[in-house]
Amino acid sequence: MTKSAIKKYTERLGFFGMILHYIGRFMTKTEQQVIGKLTVRFGKVKKNRLVFKNREMMDCTDNPEAFYEYLISSGYNKKYEIIWLVSEKRKFRNQNTGNVKFVTAENKYGWSSPLAYYYGATAGFFFYSHNSAELNRYRCKGQTVVNLWHGCGYKDAEQGKKKQNIKPDFDYALVPGPVFVKTKSELWNCEPDRLLMMGYPRYDWMLHPSMSKDEILDSLFGWKGKKAVLWMPTFRKSDLGGCAENEIELPCQLPAIQDMNELKELDSYLREQEIILIIKKHPLQTEWDENEQEFTNIRYVAEALLEKKQIKLYELIGISDGLLSDYSSVAVDYLLLDRPLGYVLADYNIYKEKRGFVFEDPLEYMPGEKIYNACDIRKFMKHLTDGTDSYRQERAKNLKQMHNKTENYCKRLADYLQL
Repeated sequence: MTKSAIKKYTERLGFFGMILHYIGRFMTKTEQQVIGKLTVRFGKVKKNRLVFKNREMMDCTDNPEAFYEYLISSGYNKKYEIIWLVSEKRKFRNQNTGNVKFVTAENKYGWSSPLAYYYGATAGFFFYSHNSAELNRYRCKGQTVVNLWHGCGYKDAEQGKKKQNIKPDFDYALVPGPVFVKTKSELWNCEPDRLLMMGYPRYDWMLHPSMSKDEILDSLFGWKGKKAVLWMPTFRKSDLGGCAENEIELPCQLPAIQDMNELKELDSYLREQEIILIIKKHPLQTEWDENEQEFTNIRYVAEALLEKKQIKLYELIGISDGLLSDYSSVAVDYLLLDRPLGYVLADYNIYKEKRGFVFEDPLEYMPGEKIYNACDIRKFMKHLTDGTDSYRQERAKNLKQMHNKTENYCKRLADYLQL
Protein backbone atom coordinates (compact mmCIF):
# COMPACT_ATOMS: atom_id res chain seq x y z
CA MET A 1 0.00 0.00 0.00
CA THR A 2 1.74 3.18 -1.20
CA LYS A 3 1.43 6.55 0.50
CA SER A 4 -0.16 8.06 -2.61
CA ALA A 5 -2.77 5.26 -2.72
CA ILE A 6 -3.61 5.75 0.97
CA LYS A 7 -3.99 9.50 0.41
CA LYS A 8 -6.17 8.99 -2.68
CA TYR A 9 -8.69 6.68 -1.01
CA THR A 10 -8.69 8.59 2.28
CA GLU A 11 -9.58 11.82 0.46
CA ARG A 12 -12.31 10.12 -1.57
CA LEU A 13 -13.80 7.76 1.01
CA GLY A 14 -12.62 9.00 4.40
CA PHE A 15 -10.40 7.06 6.80
CA PHE A 16 -12.86 4.23 7.48
CA GLY A 17 -13.85 4.12 3.81
CA MET A 18 -10.19 3.65 2.91
CA ILE A 19 -10.00 0.70 5.32
CA LEU A 20 -13.18 -0.78 3.78
CA HIS A 21 -11.63 -0.35 0.34
CA TYR A 22 -8.65 -2.53 1.16
CA ILE A 23 -10.85 -5.09 2.89
CA GLY A 24 -12.98 -5.15 -0.27
CA ARG A 25 -9.92 -5.64 -2.45
CA PHE A 26 -8.77 -8.53 -0.27
CA MET A 27 -12.20 -10.19 -0.49
CA THR A 28 -12.25 -9.68 -4.25
CA LYS A 29 -8.87 -11.35 -4.74
CA THR A 30 -10.06 -14.32 -2.69
CA GLU A 31 -13.28 -14.58 -4.72
CA GLN A 32 -11.30 -14.42 -7.93
CA GLN A 33 -9.12 -17.36 -6.94
CA VAL A 34 -11.90 -19.57 -5.55
CA ILE A 35 -14.81 -18.84 -7.93
CA GLY A 36 -12.65 -18.28 -10.98
CA LYS A 37 -10.77 -21.54 -10.67
CA LEU A 38 -13.89 -23.56 -9.86
CA THR A 39 -15.79 -22.04 -12.79
CA VAL A 40 -13.05 -22.58 -15.33
CA ARG A 41 -12.66 -26.18 -14.16
CA PHE A 42 -16.31 -27.20 -14.01
CA GLY A 43 -18.16 -24.55 -16.02
CA LYS A 44 -18.73 -24.06 -19.73
CA VAL A 45 -18.79 -20.96 -21.88
CA LYS A 46 -22.31 -19.74 -22.70
CA LYS A 47 -22.30 -18.74 -26.35
CA ASN A 48 -25.48 -16.71 -25.89
CA ARG A 49 -24.07 -14.61 -23.02
CA LEU A 50 -22.51 -11.17 -23.59
CA VAL A 51 -20.73 -9.33 -20.77
CA PHE A 52 -19.93 -5.60 -20.78
CA LYS A 53 -17.41 -3.89 -18.50
CA ASN A 54 -16.42 -0.23 -18.44
CA ARG A 55 -13.95 1.64 -16.25
CA GLU A 56 -14.70 1.64 -12.50
CA MET A 57 -17.29 4.25 -11.48
CA MET A 58 -17.99 5.02 -15.17
CA ASP A 59 -20.83 2.56 -15.70
CA CYS A 60 -22.59 2.25 -19.05
CA THR A 61 -20.75 5.00 -20.89
CA ASP A 62 -18.62 5.52 -24.00
CA ASN A 63 -17.96 2.68 -26.45
CA PRO A 64 -19.51 -0.15 -24.39
CA GLU A 65 -22.73 1.85 -24.02
CA ALA A 66 -22.83 2.78 -27.71
CA PHE A 67 -22.41 -0.84 -28.80
CA TYR A 68 -24.91 -2.06 -26.18
CA GLU A 69 -27.50 0.49 -27.35
CA TYR A 70 -27.13 -0.75 -30.92
CA LEU A 71 -27.55 -4.36 -29.86
CA ILE A 72 -30.71 -3.56 -27.88
CA SER A 73 -32.22 -1.44 -30.65
CA SER A 74 -31.53 -4.26 -33.10
CA GLY A 75 -33.17 -6.89 -30.88
CA TYR A 76 -30.02 -8.85 -29.98
CA ASN A 77 -31.26 -9.26 -26.40
CA LYS A 78 -33.86 -11.69 -27.73
CA LYS A 79 -31.00 -13.96 -28.71
CA TYR A 80 -28.40 -13.09 -26.07
CA GLU A 81 -28.35 -12.71 -22.31
CA ILE A 82 -26.55 -9.42 -21.62
CA ILE A 83 -24.69 -8.80 -18.35
CA TRP A 84 -23.37 -5.40 -17.28
CA LEU A 85 -20.61 -5.40 -14.66
CA VAL A 86 -21.11 -2.05 -12.92
CA SER A 87 -19.77 -0.16 -9.91
CA GLU A 88 -23.12 1.29 -8.81
CA LYS A 89 -25.80 -1.35 -9.33
CA ARG A 90 -28.49 0.74 -7.59
CA LYS A 91 -28.38 3.25 -10.47
CA PHE A 92 -29.93 0.61 -12.70
CA ARG A 93 -32.63 -0.79 -10.41
CA ASN A 94 -35.35 0.76 -12.60
CA GLN A 95 -33.93 -0.72 -15.80
CA ASN A 96 -36.28 -3.35 -17.17
CA THR A 97 -34.83 -4.17 -20.57
CA GLY A 98 -35.53 -7.80 -21.34
CA ASN A 99 -32.71 -10.31 -20.82
CA VAL A 100 -30.36 -7.66 -19.35
CA LYS A 101 -28.85 -7.95 -15.87
CA PHE A 102 -26.61 -5.67 -13.78
CA VAL A 103 -24.01 -7.14 -11.41
CA THR A 104 -21.70 -5.31 -8.97
CA ALA A 105 -18.04 -5.07 -9.98
CA GLU A 106 -15.40 -2.68 -8.66
CA ASN A 107 -17.69 -0.67 -6.40
CA LYS A 108 -16.33 2.36 -4.55
CA TYR A 109 -14.82 0.06 -1.90
CA GLY A 110 -13.09 -2.10 -4.51
CA TRP A 111 -15.45 -5.07 -4.04
CA SER A 112 -16.86 -7.25 -6.83
CA SER A 113 -19.74 -9.66 -6.44
CA PRO A 114 -18.95 -13.39 -6.78
CA LEU A 115 -21.42 -13.38 -9.67
CA ALA A 116 -19.15 -10.96 -11.55
CA TYR A 117 -16.44 -13.63 -11.72
CA TYR A 118 -18.90 -16.31 -12.71
CA TYR A 119 -20.37 -14.27 -15.57
CA GLY A 120 -16.94 -12.99 -16.53
CA ALA A 121 -15.66 -16.54 -16.87
CA THR A 122 -18.64 -18.03 -18.73
CA ALA A 123 -19.53 -15.27 -21.22
CA GLY A 124 -19.32 -16.11 -24.90
CA PHE A 125 -18.13 -12.53 -25.51
CA PHE A 126 -16.52 -10.23 -22.96
CA PHE A 127 -16.45 -6.55 -24.01
CA TYR A 128 -14.52 -3.86 -22.11
CA SER A 129 -13.13 -0.39 -22.74
CA HIS A 130 -10.39 0.49 -20.22
CA ASN A 131 -9.54 -2.76 -18.47
CA SER A 132 -11.18 -6.07 -17.70
CA ALA A 133 -10.26 -5.77 -13.98
CA GLU A 134 -9.31 -9.46 -14.34
CA LEU A 135 -12.97 -10.35 -13.89
CA ASN A 136 -12.44 -12.98 -16.57
CA ARG A 137 -8.88 -13.93 -15.62
CA TYR A 138 -10.09 -17.53 -15.29
CA ARG A 139 -12.23 -17.80 -18.39
CA CYS A 140 -13.80 -20.84 -19.93
CA LYS A 141 -12.51 -22.19 -23.21
CA GLY A 142 -14.16 -20.61 -26.23
CA GLN A 143 -14.65 -17.08 -24.85
CA THR A 144 -13.88 -14.13 -27.15
CA VAL A 145 -12.57 -10.96 -25.45
CA VAL A 146 -12.94 -7.65 -27.29
CA ASN A 147 -11.18 -4.49 -26.10
CA LEU A 148 -13.40 -1.66 -27.37
CA TRP A 149 -10.81 0.83 -26.01
CA HIS A 150 -11.36 4.56 -25.59
CA GLY A 151 -9.43 6.23 -28.37
CA CYS A 152 -6.14 6.44 -30.27
CA GLY A 153 -4.36 9.79 -30.16
CA TYR A 154 -0.86 11.21 -30.31
CA LYS A 155 0.54 10.79 -26.81
CA ASP A 156 2.79 7.92 -25.86
CA ALA A 157 2.04 5.40 -23.12
CA GLU A 158 2.52 6.35 -19.50
CA GLN A 159 6.10 5.76 -18.39
CA GLY A 160 5.06 2.98 -16.03
CA LYS A 161 3.36 1.06 -18.84
CA LYS A 162 6.21 1.06 -21.36
CA LYS A 163 8.13 -2.09 -22.26
CA GLN A 164 6.42 -4.28 -19.70
CA ASN A 165 6.39 -7.23 -22.10
CA ILE A 166 2.98 -8.29 -20.79
CA LYS A 167 0.78 -10.28 -23.12
CA PRO A 168 -2.62 -8.65 -23.81
CA ASP A 169 -5.76 -10.01 -22.19
CA PHE A 170 -7.89 -9.62 -25.33
CA ASP A 171 -8.46 -11.52 -28.54
CA TYR A 172 -9.30 -8.38 -30.50
CA ALA A 173 -8.97 -4.63 -29.93
CA LEU A 174 -10.41 -1.76 -31.94
CA VAL A 175 -8.35 0.97 -33.61
CA PRO A 176 -9.60 3.71 -35.98
CA GLY A 177 -7.34 3.02 -38.96
CA PRO A 178 -4.08 1.69 -40.45
CA VAL A 179 -1.56 4.02 -38.82
CA PHE A 180 -2.61 2.90 -35.33
CA VAL A 181 -2.07 -0.79 -35.96
CA LYS A 182 1.67 -0.28 -35.59
CA THR A 183 1.50 2.05 -32.58
CA LYS A 184 -0.94 -0.13 -30.62
CA SER A 185 0.62 -3.49 -31.48
CA GLU A 186 3.89 -2.17 -30.05
CA LEU A 187 2.21 -0.73 -26.96
CA TRP A 188 0.11 -3.82 -26.24
CA ASN A 189 2.79 -6.30 -27.32
CA CYS A 190 0.39 -8.15 -29.60
CA GLU A 191 0.19 -9.40 -33.16
CA PRO A 192 -1.14 -6.80 -35.65
CA ASP A 193 -3.94 -9.11 -36.78
CA ARG A 194 -5.55 -8.80 -33.35
CA LEU A 195 -6.21 -5.13 -34.03
CA LEU A 196 -9.42 -4.50 -35.93
CA MET A 197 -9.42 -1.32 -38.04
CA MET A 198 -13.12 -0.73 -37.44
CA GLY A 199 -13.25 2.50 -35.48
CA TYR A 200 -15.30 2.94 -32.33
CA PRO A 201 -19.00 2.38 -31.62
CA ARG A 202 -19.33 5.95 -30.26
CA TYR A 203 -18.63 7.27 -33.77
CA ASP A 204 -22.27 6.46 -34.57
CA TRP A 205 -23.35 9.02 -31.94
CA MET A 206 -21.03 11.61 -33.48
CA LEU A 207 -22.08 11.01 -37.08
CA HIS A 208 -25.79 10.59 -36.33
CA PRO A 209 -26.79 12.64 -33.25
CA SER A 210 -30.28 12.00 -31.91
CA MET A 211 -30.97 15.77 -31.72
CA SER A 212 -30.28 18.74 -33.98
CA LYS A 213 -27.56 21.28 -33.33
CA ASP A 214 -30.08 23.92 -32.22
CA GLU A 215 -31.85 21.49 -29.89
CA ILE A 216 -28.63 20.38 -28.19
CA LEU A 217 -27.22 23.89 -27.71
CA ASP A 218 -30.54 25.25 -26.48
CA SER A 219 -30.99 22.35 -24.05
CA LEU A 220 -27.49 22.68 -22.58
CA PHE A 221 -26.89 26.43 -22.63
CA GLY A 222 -29.95 28.21 -23.97
CA TRP A 223 -27.75 29.21 -26.91
CA LYS A 224 -29.10 30.47 -30.25
CA GLY A 225 -25.99 32.05 -31.84
CA LYS A 226 -24.19 31.29 -35.08
CA LYS A 227 -21.24 28.97 -34.40
CA ALA A 228 -20.30 26.50 -31.67
CA VAL A 229 -16.70 25.48 -31.01
CA LEU A 230 -15.75 22.69 -28.63
CA TRP A 231 -12.47 22.82 -26.68
CA MET A 232 -11.35 19.45 -25.31
CA PRO A 233 -7.81 19.55 -23.88
CA THR A 234 -6.17 16.37 -22.62
CA PHE A 235 -5.23 16.24 -18.95
CA ARG A 236 -1.97 17.56 -17.49
CA LYS A 237 -2.56 17.17 -13.77
CA SER A 238 -4.25 13.99 -12.52
CA ASP A 239 -4.40 11.54 -9.64
CA LEU A 240 -2.90 8.81 -11.80
CA GLY A 241 0.50 7.50 -10.80
CA GLY A 242 3.27 7.18 -13.39
CA CYS A 243 2.08 10.14 -15.48
CA ALA A 244 5.06 12.36 -16.27
CA GLU A 245 2.80 15.15 -17.54
CA ASN A 246 1.82 15.78 -13.91
CA GLU A 247 5.07 17.76 -13.78
CA ILE A 248 3.92 20.19 -16.50
CA GLU A 249 3.13 23.61 -15.09
CA LEU A 250 0.83 26.01 -16.96
CA PRO A 251 0.01 29.62 -15.99
CA CYS A 252 -3.68 28.89 -16.46
CA GLN A 253 -5.77 25.70 -16.41
CA LEU A 254 -6.20 26.08 -20.18
CA PRO A 255 -3.09 25.76 -22.37
CA ALA A 256 -2.34 28.89 -24.48
CA ILE A 257 -4.17 31.13 -21.98
CA GLN A 258 -1.96 33.20 -19.66
CA ASP A 259 -4.48 34.49 -17.14
CA MET A 260 -8.11 35.33 -16.46
CA ASN A 261 -7.84 38.65 -18.29
CA GLU A 262 -6.97 36.88 -21.54
CA LEU A 263 -9.96 34.61 -21.06
CA LYS A 264 -12.22 37.63 -20.53
CA GLU A 265 -10.85 39.26 -23.70
CA LEU A 266 -11.49 36.05 -25.62
CA ASP A 267 -15.04 35.96 -24.27
CA SER A 268 -15.60 39.51 -25.52
CA TYR A 269 -14.27 38.60 -28.97
CA LEU A 270 -16.52 35.53 -29.11
CA ARG A 271 -19.50 37.70 -28.23
CA GLU A 272 -18.74 39.98 -31.19
CA GLN A 273 -18.47 36.97 -33.53
CA GLU A 274 -21.59 35.26 -32.09
CA ILE A 275 -19.62 32.12 -31.26
CA ILE A 276 -20.04 29.96 -28.18
CA LEU A 277 -16.88 28.23 -26.95
CA ILE A 278 -17.74 25.09 -24.99
CA ILE A 279 -14.95 23.80 -22.76
CA LYS A 280 -15.04 20.14 -21.75
CA LYS A 281 -12.70 19.24 -18.92
CA HIS A 282 -10.92 15.89 -19.25
CA PRO A 283 -12.37 13.48 -16.64
CA LEU A 284 -8.89 12.82 -15.21
CA GLN A 285 -7.89 16.48 -14.93
CA THR A 286 -7.48 17.86 -11.41
CA GLU A 287 -6.90 21.42 -10.15
CA TRP A 288 -9.63 22.82 -12.38
CA ASP A 289 -12.02 25.66 -11.55
CA GLU A 290 -15.17 25.63 -13.70
CA ASN A 291 -16.36 29.09 -12.66
CA GLU A 292 -18.07 30.58 -15.71
CA GLN A 293 -20.15 33.28 -14.04
CA GLU A 294 -18.07 36.07 -15.56
CA PHE A 295 -18.48 34.82 -19.13
CA THR A 296 -21.28 35.01 -21.67
CA ASN A 297 -19.81 33.06 -24.59
CA ILE A 298 -17.42 30.71 -22.82
CA ARG A 299 -19.29 27.85 -21.19
CA TYR A 300 -18.19 24.68 -19.45
CA VAL A 301 -19.82 21.29 -19.86
CA ALA A 302 -19.40 18.35 -17.51
CA GLU A 303 -20.63 14.76 -17.48
CA ALA A 304 -23.29 15.63 -14.90
CA LEU A 305 -24.94 18.19 -17.19
CA LEU A 306 -24.82 15.88 -20.21
CA GLU A 307 -26.36 13.06 -18.19
CA LYS A 308 -29.08 15.34 -16.83
CA LYS A 309 -30.01 16.49 -20.35
CA GLN A 310 -29.61 12.95 -21.76
CA ILE A 311 -27.12 14.10 -24.38
CA LYS A 312 -24.04 12.06 -25.25
CA LEU A 313 -20.67 13.81 -25.37
CA TYR A 314 -20.10 12.49 -28.89
CA GLU A 315 -23.44 13.92 -29.98
CA LEU A 316 -22.23 17.33 -28.78
CA ILE A 317 -18.99 16.77 -30.69
CA GLY A 318 -21.02 15.83 -33.75
CA ILE A 319 -22.96 19.12 -33.88
CA SER A 320 -19.98 21.44 -33.26
CA ASP A 321 -18.67 23.67 -36.06
CA GLY A 322 -15.02 23.31 -35.03
CA LEU A 323 -12.78 21.68 -32.45
CA LEU A 324 -9.86 22.84 -30.35
CA SER A 325 -7.79 20.04 -28.85
CA ASP A 326 -4.14 19.02 -28.61
CA TYR A 327 -2.68 15.50 -28.28
CA SER A 328 -6.00 13.86 -27.45
CA SER A 329 -7.71 11.08 -29.39
CA VAL A 330 -10.76 13.32 -29.93
CA ALA A 331 -8.76 15.25 -32.54
CA VAL A 332 -8.34 11.99 -34.45
CA ASP A 333 -12.04 11.19 -34.10
CA TYR A 334 -13.02 14.65 -35.37
CA LEU A 335 -11.42 14.01 -38.76
CA LEU A 336 -14.50 11.96 -39.63
CA LEU A 337 -16.57 15.17 -39.61
CA ASP A 338 -14.22 17.03 -42.01
CA ARG A 339 -14.54 20.31 -40.09
CA PRO A 340 -11.92 22.86 -38.92
CA LEU A 341 -9.47 21.66 -36.28
CA GLY A 342 -7.16 23.68 -34.08
CA TYR A 343 -4.29 22.03 -32.19
CA VAL A 344 -3.35 23.91 -29.02
CA LEU A 345 0.39 23.22 -28.70
CA ALA A 346 1.50 25.74 -26.08
CA ASP A 347 3.33 23.02 -24.14
CA TYR A 348 4.39 20.90 -27.13
CA ASN A 349 8.12 20.74 -26.32
CA ILE A 350 7.74 20.02 -22.62
CA TYR A 351 4.98 17.48 -23.33
CA LYS A 352 7.26 15.76 -25.84
CA GLU A 353 9.99 15.60 -23.21
CA LYS A 354 7.77 14.43 -20.34
CA ARG A 355 5.22 12.12 -21.96
CA GLY A 356 6.32 11.73 -25.55
CA PHE A 357 4.40 10.86 -28.71
CA VAL A 358 3.66 7.67 -30.63
CA PHE A 359 4.68 9.33 -33.90
CA GLU A 360 8.22 10.44 -34.70
CA ASP A 361 6.79 13.70 -36.02
CA PRO A 362 3.26 14.12 -34.65
CA LEU A 363 2.82 17.44 -36.48
CA GLU A 364 2.55 15.46 -39.73
CA TYR A 365 -0.65 13.96 -38.38
CA MET A 366 -2.20 17.25 -37.22
CA PRO A 367 -4.11 18.69 -40.20
CA GLY A 368 -5.23 21.94 -38.64
CA GLU A 369 -4.16 25.31 -37.31
CA LYS A 370 -1.34 25.25 -34.77
CA ILE A 371 -2.24 27.37 -31.76
CA TYR A 372 0.22 28.68 -29.18
CA ASN A 373 -1.52 31.69 -27.60
CA ALA A 374 -4.81 33.54 -27.23
CA CYS A 375 -4.16 35.52 -30.41
CA ASP A 376 -3.99 32.27 -32.39
CA ILE A 377 -7.32 31.19 -30.87
CA ARG A 378 -8.95 34.40 -32.09
CA LYS A 379 -7.51 33.80 -35.58
CA PHE A 380 -9.01 30.30 -35.56
CA MET A 381 -12.40 31.76 -34.64
CA LYS A 382 -12.12 34.44 -37.34
CA HIS A 383 -11.33 31.81 -39.99
CA LEU A 384 -14.33 29.83 -38.81
CA THR A 385 -16.71 32.77 -39.23
CA ASP A 386 -15.40 33.88 -42.64
CA GLY A 387 -15.19 30.33 -44.04
CA THR A 388 -11.39 30.16 -44.41
CA ASP A 389 -10.40 26.49 -44.37
CA SER A 390 -6.77 25.95 -45.42
CA TYR A 391 -6.45 22.38 -44.18
CA ARG A 392 -9.18 20.56 -46.09
CA GLN A 393 -6.74 18.67 -48.31
CA GLU A 394 -4.50 17.76 -45.38
CA ARG A 395 -7.50 16.41 -43.48
CA ALA A 396 -8.46 14.24 -46.45
CA LYS A 397 -4.90 12.87 -46.64
CA ASN A 398 -4.77 12.08 -42.93
CA LEU A 399 -8.24 10.58 -42.94
CA LYS A 400 -7.05 7.75 -45.20
CA GLN A 401 -4.20 6.90 -42.82
CA MET A 402 -6.07 7.32 -39.56
CA HIS A 403 -9.53 5.93 -40.32
CA ASN A 404 -11.39 3.11 -42.03
CA LYS A 405 -14.65 4.96 -42.55
CA THR A 406 -18.12 3.40 -42.67
CA GLU A 407 -21.70 4.52 -42.09
CA ASN A 408 -22.52 2.28 -39.12
CA TYR A 409 -19.63 1.34 -36.83
CA CYS A 410 -21.67 -0.76 -34.40
CA LYS A 411 -23.21 -2.84 -37.18
CA ARG A 412 -19.82 -3.48 -38.77
CA LEU A 413 -18.46 -4.82 -35.48
CA ALA A 414 -21.52 -6.99 -34.78
CA ASP A 415 -21.37 -8.44 -38.30
CA TYR A 416 -17.66 -9.16 -38.01
CA LEU A 417 -18.14 -11.03 -34.73
CA GLN A 418 -21.11 -12.86 -36.27
CA LEU A 419 -23.40 -12.02 -33.37
